[in-house]
Amino acid sequence: MDTESTEKAQRGIQSVEVGSEILLALTQSDSPMPLKEISRVTGMSPAKLFPYLVSLIKLQLVQRMEPSGDYAPGPLALRLGLYGLQRLNPLREAEADVVALASKTGQSVFLTTWGPNGPVVVRQEDPSYPLHLTLRVGTVMSLVNTATGRLFGAYMPESLVQKALADESIRLSGATALKTTEKQDLFKEYRKIREEGMTRTSGYPLPGVNAIAAPVFLFTGSIALAITLVGPAGTFDTSWDGELALTLRQTTLDLSYRLGYSAIRGDEA
Repeated sequence: MDTESTEKAQRGIQSVEVGSEILLALTQSDSPMPLKEISRVTGMSPAKLFPYLVSLIKLQLVQRMEPSGDYAPGPLALRLGLYGLQRLNPLREAEADVVALASKTGQSVFLTTWGPNGPVVVRQEDPSYPLHLTLRVGTVMSLVNTATGRLFGAYMPESLVQKALADESIRLSGATALKTTEKQDLFKEYRKIREEGMTRTSGYPLPGVNAIAAPVFLFTGSIALAITLVGPAGTFDTSWDGELALTLRQTTLDLSYRLGYSAIRGDEA
C-alpha cells in the first residue's frame, strides 16, 4: 500500500481537527477575539464553537480574558510555542526545501545567510546537469551586483548594510568605492525589492547566468535566509509570473510560515 492510500485509510479525530482550526484563528489575531469574530473567521456558528472553547479552556490551550470575555491562546499553547522556538533551526528546516526545489525546477539552488562579512552561501544543491560556477559554499555575495546580496541589502537593518558596503570589494562580483549618488540609487533599488518581495539578475554579474532570490523570514519578521535559483540564461525564465519565480516564492512563504512568520498567512487571507 502506498503512502497516499495509507493516509486515506487513516481516520483522525474530527473534534481535534476542529479545535486546531479555532487555535489557528486565535494565533492569527493580534488581539483577543470575541466569539462572533472567531465564528466569522472559522465559518462555525457560535453555538457550535462554544463547547469547543470550553474544552480548550479546560486544557489551557485557550484562555478567556477579563473583563471583555474575549478569547486568546492559553498558557499551554504559549508553552508549546516556546518549545517550538527553542528547537527552531532555519538551516535544518530549509534542507528538504532546497533539495525539492532543485529537483522540481532543474536549477541550482543556493541557501544563504548573513555572516560576519555579509551574505554567505551555506548550502548548495545542483540538478542533474549543474552549471560550472565560481559560486560555492563559503562564497560571500556582493550587496550591489548579485540577486542574493541585494536581497539581504533590502531586508537587513540599514545601519548594518551601510557598514558592510565599506567592505564590498571583498565579495563575489563586489563593487568598489561607491559614490554617494550610487549608494542613494542602491537604497532606492532596495526599497523596490521590498515592494516586490524578490529580486533577480539576468546575465550579470555572471555572463550567461540568470538568478532569482527570495527571502525567508523568522517569527520576529527579520530575514533568516535567502533561497536563490540559478541557471543558464537561455532557458531560465526570470519573469515574476513565470513558473520558477512562483515556485520559489511559494517555497519561501511556506518555509517562513513554518518558522513562525505569521504575517504571511494574514497577507494571503
